[in-house]
Amino acid sequence: MSRILQVRKRDGRLVPFERAKIAEAIFRAARSMGGEDRFLAEELAGVVVASMERRDLSPPSIEDIQDEVERILIETGHARTAKAFILYRDRRAAARAARKGAEQG
Repeated sequence: MSRILQVRKRDGRLVPFERAKIAEAIFRAARSMGGEDRFLAEELAGVVVASMERRDLSPPSIEDIQDEVERILIETGHARTAKAFILYRDRRAAARAARKGAEQG
């Protein structure tokens, strides 16, 4: 069982930590590059969680988790999947910025 129990969302709320969400994000990035190994995505999610626990990132922010996913993907030889993950993050950040701009003006 993970020692990480909560995650800090971008709006500051604390929500329950779900390792499955990390595995799903890794799997989606891998699938976008032609990968189909869900078991590997689960294993890599475990590596991400273990790394965050060693670094005492509790409660981690969404950004902390995403940064750790990128680092682990690159360090474990999954650079193409890391690139897909990074591009997805960039698209989501742009969409959030556009939404925020529309709300303000």
